Amino acid sequence: MSGDAPGGPMRVFRHNAMATCFELHVAGHDEAYSRQASTAAFEELDRIEGLLSRYRESSDISCINALAPGESVRVSPDTFDCLEVSLRMHALTGGAFDPMIGRATLGAGQPGDAPKGTLELDPSSLTVRVVGGQASIDLGAIGKGFALDRMAEVLGGWGAERTLLVGGGSSVLAMDAPEGTKGWEITLGAGVLQRHLWLVRQSVGSTGTSVKGNHILDPISLTPPVHVHRTWALCDSAAESDALSTAWMCLSREEVEEICAGRPRTGAILQIRPDSSDLVAIGFASEMLRGA
Repeated sequence: MSGDAPGGPMRVFRHNAMATCFELHVAGHDEAYSRQASTAAFEELDRIEGLLSRYRESSDISCINALAPGESVRVSPDTFDCLEVSLRMHALTGGAFDPMIGRATLGAGQPGDAPKGTLELDPSSLTVRVVGGQASIDLGAIGKGFALDRMAEVLGGWGAERTLLVGGGSSVLAMDAPEGTKGWEITLGAGVLQRHLWLVRQSVGSTGTSVKGNHILDPISLTPPVHVHRTWALCDSAAESDALSTAWMCLSREEVEEICAGRPRTGAILQIRPDSSDLVAIGFASEMLRGA
């Protein structure tokens, strides 16, 4: 998945974080100012990674994962916000998106293991409590999108509103359109599957098996998903797009349709089979593809 801005000067800046490459496509400003704004956004990205990475011993997530059942810890407002979004997406998808799937992705989480804990969040104290078992948080399916949302806030503070943010090619957040255009052109898929969307103040998250194979686990069955080959989710929030594109992999078409029906600005694009040349557009995504 890629993006571009037709017409007008555009500056592109790159930064490695979260085991991938992030890009900022900044329109409407000169080189020096665009670089300053991008540097500030990338500093925010590094800060968010330091809070959310389960691979850093000092991170908030590592501190939560080290808790014994019944223990709690105070976390930063950003970590708390990300966990709130994660639990909201978990509830919305009936568990198809699960931030507590960390042990399973490391090869644990098989029948007979210690029970998986749940999280209780206290917004008054910004504390996280683990209940009923061990915490094993992995925010890999939402962290890039959450970082893009926070980076967009920083860019907005700099007045760099005409920016496209890309996290590793699988997470895209479009801010305002470049001057004289109808939006940021986003390319989905390749070859006969290739489609183009024009996004303004909208995000797209993508999940699939084309690059890494069956690296995704259904959080409920702990087996690879069987419903679709590749998915895209459209939302206003990049964090939600990331989470839902993962959930779409584990839900039936009917379940995806039900979720999109209740959220007017949420859409899904599904590639059902790897040999299929058709994409199924659901909800808001149907409007986007028709207007492309």
